[in-house]
Amino acid sequence: MKLLPLLLAASLLANVAWLTISAMRTSPEPSDTPTSSSSLHAASTRSASDTATRSDIVAALKADNPEALRDLLREAGLPDETIRRVVGSAIWARYSDRMKALQPKPDLDKPWWKNEHQWHGSSMTREQRAELRRLQREATDESTRVLGPAPANHGWHDTRLSFLPESKRKDFQEIEQDYQDLINEVQQEMQGFSLPGDVEKLRFLQEEKKRDLATILTPQELADYELRMSRTAQQLRWKMTRFDGNEDEYRKIFALQQAYESTQQLDGWGNVVSHTPEEWKQRREAEKVLNEQIKAALGSERYADYIRSQNHEYQQLAAATKRLSLPPKTATEVFNLRHDLSAESKQIADNANLTFAQKKEELAALAQKTRDEVRARLGDEAAEVYLRQGMNWLKNLEQGQIPTFAENGQHTGSRSLPPEPKKPAPRPTTP
Repeated sequence: MKLLPLLLAASLLANVAWLTISAMRTSPEPSDTPTSSSSLHAASTRSASDTATRSDIVAALKADNPEALRDLLREAGLPDETIRRVVGSAIWARYSDRMKALQPKPDLDKPWWKNEHQWHGSSMTREQRAELRRLQREATDESTRVLGPAPANHGWHDTRLSFLPESKRKDFQEIEQDYQDLINEVQQEMQGFSLPGDVEKLRFLQEEKKRDLATILTPQELADYELRMSRTAQQLRWKMTRFDGNEDEYRKIFALQQAYESTQQLDGWGNVVSHTPEEWKQRREAEKVLNEQIKAALGSERYADYIRSQNHEYQQLAAATKRLSLPPKTATEVFNLRHDLSAESKQIADNANLTFAQKKEELAALAQKTRDEVRARLGDEAAEVYLRQGMNWLKNLEQGQIPTFAENGQHTGSRSLPPEPKKPAPRPTTP
């Protein structure tokens, strides 16, 4: 690191540390009495002592001596979290220039109206990425050596690792990082376009990671890992957040989802790959079985909540309900209007006593009735936004198109009213 940036960094870190030390000291109570010569002398003594302490901190920073800096801050009584931030910053500053040198230089001729490529770090070579990871690990190891292991609530630790003994977390983290690096390499090579060989590479790496984890984890710990941190778990947590499910429901769905995924071919991002019409058919059948199993596990009522929560239109309604402080049931009531509408529109379409024109008139009235109910529940302003973004199919209903919906309430299309049967031509009269 060059001298000027080093001095600036040292001064900044010293100021941060010193401001913290100063803030921790007890300030004297305000007094109306005149300042005595003894108090001035005490203030002068404190000032000289303060200056010396600050000089020691700056000296430790300039000397690139994190151990001395750590000891000075501990002697000053700073909390461990502050010491970690200051000393950790000083350690990582050693590597700053080398890390920056590995990053691609900005292209000054790049059009300002275009973004970078969507795959992160695509302009770095494999060797540069490997060197960057090596420097990051070296800085992390040095921080651990000087400051000790980070506490459970610091850094990369999270509540998902609560099942794992502290003694195994370092080895676990190293295996996780090693395989994540390898997976990143494959994804970098893909550059947004997956080939069949890429799918096989990623599948192999996932299997190898699981084998390596099995060497340091007990069978129960490995099962807990799958439950909390596997690819299935990562995707399911998003669904459970929208569903607001409890732990028992999560465990039930996870077991079923994991069994389903084990029968499917997945791409690098965990999405099911279906190439031929037969594979698509098999996938749809497998999804149908999965949904039936989830319904049996949750019960009909909670299953309805689960599938509805994954619908984007329902998520809009839930957000509107929360923002406008409406009763929690409002989102479900408005969303379920489509089911009532579907049943009523079918009755109208199948009514043999109505002419084609009368059916269209009835359907238009049903569309207007539905809009009025939405406004009554959401209010005019929110209703206008939702009707425009989430219920465009009402316009088709007014034109005599019967909307159709999937099990989760997703609008899947429309079917036309059956044409009015032609009246038979009158028979000619005989003379």
